[in-house]
Amino acid sequence: MEFWMITIFIILSVLVVINYTIGFQGLLPIIIVDSQKALVLDNRLGADRVITEGLNRYLPGVEIVVGEVSLKEQPIDPPDQTIVTKDNIELNVDMIATIKIVDPTKAVMDVEDYKSSVESLVMSSTLNQLGQMNLADIQKQQDSLSKKIKEHMQIDCQRWGIEVVLVKFESITPPPSIREAMQKEIVAEKEKRASILKAQGDHEVHEIHADGERILIEQRAAATHKVIKDLKELMPNLSDEKIMQFLTKTAYIDSMKELSSSANSKFVLYPTETDRPMEKVMNAEYMSRST
Repeated sequence: MEFWMITIFIILSVLVVINYTIGFQGLLPIIIVDSQKALVLDNRLGADRVITEGLNRYLPGVEIVVGEVSLKEQPIDPPDQTIVTKDNIELNVDMIATIKIVDPTKAVMDVEDYKSSVESLVMSSTLNQLGQMNLADIQKQQDSLSKKIKEHMQIDCQRWGIEVVLVKFESITPPPSIREAMQKEIVAEKEKRASILKAQGDHEVHEIHADGERILIEQRAAATHKVIKDLKELMPNLSDEKIMQFLTKTAYIDSMKELSSSANSKFVLYPTETDRPMEKVMNAEYMSRST
């Protein structure tokens, strides 16, 4: 009797020492979890739990590892799929998505294979969006379409403890006949733009010439006005008709001089008007008084 009492006392003493030193959990086996990883434990007697990076103890036979997930962002790259648009054009579409596990328990316990499920979701969401649109609208709205597909996916992914980080088009490839027509359209558009630019350039050149001629006319008008003013000051009794005749003759002589100095000119005949000496007198009078 005394032996059993001593044995029980020793066992209790050892248990007390263990409890106050390392604790009973210190006797449990250890699981090492890598960085950016998470293990999901299925507890047969209580709530499931998740263990993360580092040393973790568990109850053998009670807690069972049912899944391991990465906590990093993960690419989901489904195979290319053929989609028929609203205007009956077959497109080869390649999509890619990026996801992140935010609830490892849901990702393991609430879906059979979360990667395959997200892959199928990418394809079905893309088909749902692109199948309702024309090719031209799809090409113009790729960025907004990516956002719509992401929002559509997020509704289901939340149930699986997954966050959709990014969804984007890798490529949208129409049939060869459509690509050839699009290429011709691009070439035609470039030629159209070139024609417009040339027309704009010609118009600008014409405007520059017109501005130059306008300035020249204004300068000639100012010079003519000055000559008329000077002639009236020199010869106040001279009529306007005589002044205009003088200016006309002077301009005529200047133009004949320019014609005779031209590189391709052969010979020039200068008409003589001996019966109208008035212009000569006026010209001589004007030149002598203005010097």
